[in-house]
Amino acid sequence: MNTYYKASAQTCGLQDAMEWQLALHDTQVEQSPEHVSAVTEAFLKTCPERPEFFDASRIAGIAAADLGDIQTAAAHFKNAGPIADRLSNFYAVSAFIANGDSKAAWRQRDRYIEAWRLRLERHPYVSVQAQPAEDGMIYQLTFSELDKDTGIQAAWVAVPFGPGWPATLTFSKDPMRLAFRRARTGRDAPEMRYVDLHRCFKRRSLGQITTKLTRAEFDAAAQASLQAYLASPDKAAGKSRAQIEICYSPARLLPGVPKQSD
Repeated sequence: MNTYYKASAQTCGLQDAMEWQLALHDTQVEQSPEHVSAVTEAFLKTCPERPEFFDASRIAGIAAADLGDIQTAAAHFKNAGPIADRLSNFYAVSAFIANGDSKAAWRQRDRYIEAWRLRLERHPYVSVQAQPAEDGMIYQLTFSELDKDTGIQAAWVAVPFGPGWPATLTFSKDPMRLAFRRARTGRDAPEMRYVDLHRCFKRRSLGQITTKLTRAEFDAAAQASLQAYLASPDKAAGKSRAQIEICYSPARLLPGVPKQSD
């Protein structure tokens, strides 16, 4: 089925793991979901005892999800153990939902939310405050350094207690929108702060702020908006359940440690 991986369960070793990795980075081959799935499934089948098995299961899960193979994707994510990166966790939750395993889906969400919160709390540029609401938790994030891509200054992240995706309200100096605005109106155009509501399957701009707004005033408005969301959170895009639907922008739903300019 592939020319990269020729091993047996009895002889599988470091060389086989290296060949699998090389196959995933071969610039002479299109790294399509089909290719990634073929070489990774072969590695998993012949090297189930290798320490790379868990990461390979994660990669195979993403490939299967991209191919629309729901059951295979869900099975791989269950074998992947703890998953660290944001995108893979969103894939895993979506695969479990599509496979009809709501319990596994929201357990996966909760594990990642906890790891995300702890990582932010340990970072010197981020302040995290947790506020329980009737239907979920609202995390207020303050960034002392702006992310070079998003310009986010503060964010309020709502996570349902029960089933449902997070939603996030961001307060930012979006560098891309500022550049477009200055291109239209001139370089002297003042900076503006943008307020956006990010949900799993949609994003909505709530406005631009030029006047000084106290933190308490903005926090009250953000809390009220997200409490309303938590009462009826997004669970799916409204299409057939038997389809893996990935949230549009995981990085804005769960802002991470701010990326600094070079």
